[in-house]
Amino acid sequence: MLRHLIKARLYNSTPDEVVKYSQSYGIPIAKNEASQLLQFVKKEKIDPFSEKDRLKAFRYIEKNIGRIEAEKADQLLNTLAKKYNLDHYL
Repeated sequence: MLRHLIKARLYNSTPDEVVKYSQSYGIPIAKNEASQLLQFVKKEKIDPFSEKDRLKAFRYIEKNIGRIEAEKADQLLNTLAKKYNLDHYL
């Protein structure tokens, strides 16, 4: 159930929300980059709970947005998962 809610939230995110959250967590990206990232996530049906899919997403970020941003996104995901006691899903 929780996985379904998280995936639904991811797939229903807007570029503006992604930009807002990225800035608040120190990983600023442009609105067009956020839009492209969301298109990629939806097209590839990225499952944030799949290590293979997460790696695919981080490679996309690294290639299209930047290596530092991809590393920060990976660190952020792990930090938030631990903070909310969801690290066992990763």
